[in-house]
This record gives sequence, structure tokens and C-alpha cells, in this order.
Amino acid sequence: MSLIVTLFVPEGIVLSGDSRLTLNWKEKKSKGEDINYSINGSDSTNKIFNIKNRFALGTFGAADIKGIPIAGFINEFIEEKIDDNTEIDEIPNKLQDFFGVKHNFPRVNFYISGYKIENSISVQHVYHVDIAKKSINQVNKTNGKSFFGANWGGEIETLSRLISNVKIKRGTDWKDITASPILYNFFTLQDAIDFCEYAIHTTINTLRFQRRIKTVGGPIDTLIIRPDKGVSWISRKELK
Repeated sequence: MSLIVTLFVPEGIVLSGDSRLTLNWKEKKSKGEDINYSINGSDSTNKIFNIKNRFALGTFGAADIKGIPIAGFINEFIEEKIDDNTEIDEIPNKLQDFFGVKHNFPRVNFYISGYKIENSISVQHVYHVDIAKKSINQVNKTNGKSFFGANWGGEIETLSRLISNVKIKRGTDWKDITASPILYNFFTLQDAIDFCEYAIHTTINTLRFQRRIKTVGGPIDTLIIRPDKGVSWISRKELK
């Protein structure tokens, strides 16, 4: 599992993700029972990708296809399917064709984002692509209109709990606690970067203290896209 967070605000788009690879498998015991196992396989997995300095891609869900890490397939996809003339709104279908038909629809998800010139204006496009479900959703658009906001996928429970309405028991009664709204449309690009890293750091630190599998961890990779400057890395793990 992973946590990938994207924010699309007036100044640009931010895409951020953790680096943990979690390995899961089952073993049969003598009585025929299946025992589930899970370990942290790596804290240096690449989940955030710069495509041609124009687009950004993040992946979550299955981390491999038939035992081969997903990063290798993503690099192959970029080399084979993306050129200087590719537009952002073409990429979701290209992802479906490459990973779905070619690799039998694995349980892999992608965020893909960038800008497209429409009527002489740079317009944000942010998509969620679910290969197994064969679905494509432009997450920064509703009822035909673009908006500023956020979207995240993978290990979303911790973050969702923090910003959702809750009920607290007071004696025998339950009191509604309404979550305060987050005003994404007022975020600067730095605010968006800070929110992405807050979301992932908070998830990592919460999982640390809970009795559960630590599915989010390692360094946080974050990049931004600006209409006038393309893709820039804010933080990125490096080989040493």
C-alpha cells in the first residue's frame, strides 16, 4: 500500500508520495489454514515520476506485475507511449491500454496531471486511473467545471479521519463534531506542498503507534507543475 496525495491550486499542481514497499503473502499450515504475512520490503520505492518535464505521475495499489516492480513498467511506458506531442488528456487512455490489455488489468492506480493549452490558456488536468476497474476520472472537474482542491489514494484512513465529521460520546449521548473546511482555493503553491507532506508525515507517524501493518513510510517524494515552468522536484530521494 502507499499514500499518494495531489493538490491542484491556482498557482500549480503538487504530487507527493511515500516510498514504502509492503510485501504480502499467504502460507498454508498443517491444518489447512491460510496464514497472512506482511513485511516492509523496501523504503526506497519510486512512486512519483516526472514525465518529459511536462506531466507528473503517481502510482499506488499493486507495487508489482508478476513479481516485477511497477517502476520498471512505468519507465517503459514513458519511453514507448509519450513523446513531445503527447497531450495530458491522452495519457489516461494510454495507461489503460498499456497496463490493462498488455498486462491483464492489475490492481494498479495512477494519478496523472499536467496542463493543456485550451483557447490560449493553460488549463489544469488531474486524472485518477484505476486499471483493474477500467475507470478514468478527471478529479479536478465536476459537472463540466474545473475547481481547486485535493485528492488522495492508497492508505487514506488516517487522513480521512482527521478531516471528516465525527461523533463523540458524552455520557449516554452522541455529539456531532463538524470538521472545519479546508479552503484549497486560497492555498498558495507552498501551502499545497506543506499539506501534501503533512498528510503523508501524519499518516506515517500515526501508523507507527498503531497495532497494524506499517504500509506508509520512507522518504517523501514531492514534485510540482507550473504552467510557465513545467515540472520541478521539491524533494526526491537520491542514490548515495
